[in-house]
Amino acid sequence: MRAGVLAARVGAAAVSALLVCAGLTQAYESAQAGAGVRDKLKIIAPAAPGGGWDTTARELQRAVQDNALSESVEVLNVEGAGGTIGLARVVNRSGDPNTLMLTGTTMLGAVAINGTPHQVSDTTPIAKITEDYDAIVVPADSPLRSIHDLMRRWADDPGAVAVGGGSIGSLDHLLAGSAAGAAGAGPGGLNYIAYSGGGEMVAALLGGHLDVGVGNTNEISDQVAAGELRALAVSAPHRTPDLPEAPTLRESGFDIVLSNWRGLVAAPGIDERQARDILDFVGRLVATPQWQDALRRNNWVDAFQTGAEFDRTLRAEAELIRGITTSLGLA
Repeated sequence: MRAGVLAARVGAAAVSALLVCAGLTQAYESAQAGAGVRDKLKIIAPAAPGGGWDTTARELQRAVQDNALSESVEVLNVEGAGGTIGLARVVNRSGDPNTLMLTGTTMLGAVAINGTPHQVSDTTPIAKITEDYDAIVVPADSPLRSIHDLMRRWADDPGAVAVGGGSIGSLDHLLAGSAAGAAGAGPGGLNYIAYSGGGEMVAALLGGHLDVGVGNTNEISDQVAAGELRALAVSAPHRTPDLPEAPTLRESGFDIVLSNWRGLVAAPGIDERQARDILDFVGRLVATPQWQDALRRNNWVDAFQTGAEFDRTLRAEAELIRGITTSLGLA
């Protein structure tokens, strides 16, 4: 998988040069440039309503509507297979300049695991917009008092540690596998139980059905603050505002940093003018007060990237996730 390779009709070099020239600064400056209103827009959330992709899509929709950036904007939930059903939908809309799709860590994991006919590189990458991080947590009364206790348990008998999190290939799964691998657990050694949502995982953890949980820091911070759960470590490069007492894996001596990033891609086969228009539109969108408020309310990191920087991110993330899924025996 070579993320960032653009559709043949546009030409990889042409669109890559376009996005490099436009870049982050120009995209933000276009918020004041008075660019035209789009006729219509569809945002594909490649998951069921209620999850992270859906929440992001709805926040984008609200910002578009409140600022009249498009005559109409519709969110389409296309769920299934870790986002790869939605990926197929946008790839099959070649030449459509009015459809954007959310992508990110989970989709790259699903592509690596499922062996899908379509890759994220079959789309036209537009921008990375947010990221957040995971925490490794245990019940407050767990004998595992630190991440080092967990690592020792994994080293002694990895299969005896029941770990819960999101779907196979999600950031939760990738983080659990990376941490268990750092403890010496080989492929297939991770006893991982997938849940459809963070609430189900927390309920199983508090109910004694799991030893360890892995979930988004935003989703479990309330239980940690209430004293029901204890965070052993977070996957961020620095301590997070919502779990300030939890050490990072890196500061604990394990060189693991993984983010749940989300970005936007367009259909393949669009021309240079269409690509420029979409990039300008997204630049205006992320500069709106409504989107900036959404970042604050959801504790999302503003990770806006375009052009060569986003292309490098896609390539690096695809390579990283392919390595993790291979180490887990999934790819």
